[in-house]
Amino acid sequence: MKRTYIAFALIFCLFLTLAAAEGPITGLMFAFPAEGELLKHKMEMEDSLKIANRTFYSGQLEGRKVVLVESGVGLVAAAMTAQLLIDQFKPEQILFSGICGAVDANYKIGDIAVPIKWIIHDYGYYDSFGFHLAQREDQRFIYFIADPNLLTAAEIVAKSQSLKFKLIDSRVPQIRISKIGSSGNSFIDQKEKREWLRNQAAAEIVDMESAAVVQVANANNVPVLVIRSCSDLAGGSGSSTAEKELEQFFKVAADNSAAVLLEVLKNIK
Repeated sequence: MKRTYIAFALIFCLFLTLAAAEGPITGLMFAFPAEGELLKHKMEMEDSLKIANRTFYSGQLEGRKVVLVESGVGLVAAAMTAQLLIDQFKPEQILFSGICGAVDANYKIGDIAVPIKWIIHDYGYYDSFGFHLAQREDQRFIYFIADPNLLTAAEIVAKSQSLKFKLIDSRVPQIRISKIGSSGNSFIDQKEKREWLRNQAAAEIVDMESAAVVQVANANNVPVLVIRSCSDLAGGSGSSTAEKELEQFFKVAADNSAAVLLEVLKNIK
């Protein structure tokens, strides 16, 4: 019996040593294939593990041990994947990269947004006056918060202007540290909804996953940052719909976001 305990202790110590040798892991997430193409291309793949129809790719990226996973579209898919990532791999931090719709008309196609706070725009209640966003006693709305240290890394990238983005309509896309991002389970292609998001929630961008990922990370005390690039103006611009803009610009927007994520990885302290 004593030998069994000793053997078990040795195996356990070996496990801890190997885990320590691997070093901290950074979790990387994206929602659908195009958003992860550049990251997969740059990553040195080492292993993969399939859990709940999600494939988690382990490897090296920008000198860091990373685990990369496609969440699928929508709040539930994103939340489930974030929790699986945390439970299985214990990441030191999580970064999410992808595309979004601009809510603030000052955000142009190709611009990259890095929001400080996130809100779920379809979480609330209806009464005789219409829909109201959920509130907390100590603040107007319920926000989920990006990590300050990761935001600092993003600010360094934004100020450095080291990235050379492709021109879109004769304009160079800009990196913006945004105040508020919004997420919900619907694709927004209506001007009135965009204006509602801007006026009621002060949102600058909208997507379908980020707030859920940030909510899960906050609940688990895991630092998190979301990087999104505008593929469209929610509700469309001029004679074009958001859907048509998305079809035209989703690839360049996805690559812009991933390029910023790669630079952020280099600047995390």
